Amino acid sequence: MIGYLIKNNFKIMFRNGINLVIYIIGPVIISAVLASAFSSLFESHEGASEFKAGYSIEEESDLYPYIDILKDIGEENGVYFVEYETGTAEESMNAYDLGGFVEFGRDSYTVYRSEDAKTEGIVLDYLMNAFFTAMISGSTEDVRIHVEHPDYAPAIDSTDYYGIIYIVYFGWLAIVCAAGLLTNERKHNIPERLQVSNLSAFQIYMSRLVPLVASVSISLGIAAVFNSLLLGVHWGNILLSSVIVLVLIIAASSFGLMLYEFTSSTVAAIFIAFALIWTMGFIGGTFESYILSSMPEWLKHLMPIYHSNRALVELSSMGKSDYVTSAISVPVVITAVCSALSVGAAEVKRRVR
Repeated sequence: MIGYLIKNNFKIMFRNGINLVIYIIGPVIISAVLASAFSSLFESHEGASEFKAGYSIEEESDLYPYIDILKDIGEENGVYFVEYETGTAEESMNAYDLGGFVEFGRDSYTVYRSEDAKTEGIVLDYLMNAFFTAMISGSTEDVRIHVEHPDYAPAIDSTDYYGIIYIVYFGWLAIVCAAGLLTNERKHNIPERLQVSNLSAFQIYMSRLVPLVASVSISLGIAAVFNSLLLGVHWGNILLSSVIVLVLIIAASSFGLMLYEFTSSTVAAIFIAFALIWTMGFIGGTFESYILSSMPEWLKHLMPIYHSNRALVELSSMGKSDYVTSAISVPVVITAVCSALSVGAAEVKRRVR
């Protein structure tokens, strides 16, 4: 009986397949639009390599004897000093595309940084400080710009980010795909008819959950393939990523069915689910990248969607993530709690009737 009911519900969901079609093309379209719109936000900044710096010097400056030494040291560090006798520092930087400018006075100097080349300006400032510190100590032979390369999280581009994030977001809105099934049940008084069957509240619950999870999984699986083929989204560890997406779909389906069981209204369940998940997404990185988000870390950790987002993005960019455990365990707990509440509420309704 339970097998027949699952099969029948599965057919009903595909008979009302517009939601499933939306679940296939929706993530692809939104990912493509947002990836293009916010691509510049994800561009990793490249440090300055070689660049040109301008300078001017007063005729009676005490620093004249050191200019040639400074030029030699600058070239060794990829900074090429060029003298400009006319124009202000700002005018010269704008006219000649300089990374910075140094004005040498009688016994002092001033460093100007270009707004368009902030990194170069920092490098120039550092070089000047290092040079004159070495000059005061009496040794300018080993002035070097020291660069360290600590471990860091590799950058992820906007295509990979949004191509992954919106699979997660649509997965958490799984209850939308059950709209046709739940509406059909109310229309034909299926819940009342099932009351006189031998099926338990748990079996009736599973007859909804299984086809819902299967339908959403198939739809988002196709969407993920389209994202990879059409947009070039990289998923990293495909097997582990698939497990994370699957458990979040199960949790989202359980959550949505629980809302339906409590409200007895498809519209109310979808509205509440959308409001809550939109909020989770707003805090957890669906709309504003969690990489750039100013939200407190503790608040983001309270959002189940954040753990899924973080784990999948890091698996894509690094091949590993410390959030894999929470991305799996949190949805499992949600599934257990929501399923228990749904079955309990259904049992209460059955006894009342």
